[in-house]
Amino acid sequence: MKALLLHGTCDEEEFFDENMSSLSNAHWFPWLQKQFLCHDILCQTPELPTPYNPNYEDWKTIFERFYDEDVKVIVGHSAGAGFVLKWLQDNPQTELDKLVLVAPWLDVEKEFGAFLDFEMQKGLLDNVQETLLFYSKDDEVSIINSVEVILSHCEDIKVHRFENKGHFVTSTIGTTFRELKEAIFV
Repeated sequence: MKALLLHGTCDEEEFFDENMSSLSNAHWFPWLQKQFLCHDILCQTPELPTPYNPNYEDWKTIFERFYDEDVKVIVGHSAGAGFVLKWLQDNPQTELDKLVLVAPWLDVEKEFGAFLDFEMQKGLLDNVQETLLFYSKDDEVSIINSVEVILSHCEDIKVHRFENKGHFVTSTIGTTFRELKEAIFV
């Protein structure tokens, strides 16, 4: 069994700031990757290209270099969650044990044009044994709107609501995410 962690987007200034970690090494990602490894699950966190101006085909190319039939768990944060939902819709034969959506962002406002331009279909998660969704009520409106869209199209999602975790980044939760670990490794 393998796992993949997918980061989201950032602004161009953050991306090129030499004092900032790459997105695949930011927030709680290194910690969660280690948790998978401690459970004997190979976990990789691909660095998705140009996160300040994402392109679905470019992200798909990198993602598919890491994805194979042994990947049974995917964790997506923000735009990484939106990306994997679009990818799953394009690849309905994909079977997963767990899909974890953390502060999922679907770009409902089309900030990045066609990046996440897709209509969610019923049955999108039929080949996923368990879907977990984490969001905080104090996150941005675009995240709350995305959560509402996901929940209106997908059934049997285990929702984990929080009051004060923001976008689940270092400034609001630090570099660990124990609630996520407990939900994944039940």
